[in-house]
Amino acid sequence: MIDNKETRDILDVNASDARDYPEENMPTKAERPVVTSAGVSPQEGGYFLNKFLEKAEESDEATPQPIKADVPPADSVDGLKDNIITALQEIYDPEIPVNIYELGLIYDVDVAEDYSVDIRMTLTTPHCPVAETMPGEVEMRVAAVEGVKSVEVQLVWEPAWDMNKMSDEARLELGLL
Repeated sequence: MIDNKETRDILDVNASDARDYPEENMPTKAERPVVTSAGVSPQEGGYFLNKFLEKAEESDEATPQPIKADVPPADSVDGLKDNIITALQEIYDPEIPVNIYELGLIYDVDVAEDYSVDIRMTLTTPHCPVAETMPGEVEMRVAAVEGVKSVEVQLVWEPAWDMNKMSDEARLELGLL
């Protein structure tokens, strides 16, 4: 360690000798800005939350909420199944730019006469990163199809998925044809 002050090349931040520095380089105390609206701070009156809730109430009154009909828009169970397959084709695997239906991850879509839907599906591997979320997304999308009363998604691993289960469209998209 060097004890000589003339040979030290390190700036001592804790030095009490501030007279060597120009005034414009000295730190200044800036006041913190305070956000207020009509004299009420967001922390005191919840102004922003109240405004948000008022807008939400206005939008609820302005737009009627859709009501799911007990009768499907399709003429038959087969028409409802086609609508469900269309909804499944909108769900894409996050790692592969192909929808899960064309990938062959949906093994079976069974629509009962009471318009309840059972879906058997798999994933590319049991260690797939979306193993916890994909069945829930499938259930949510299918439940949103008009006319569907209930949805049950069953995640199965037998038979195991392989590339032979992909449609020709998926193979073409991935450059495998």
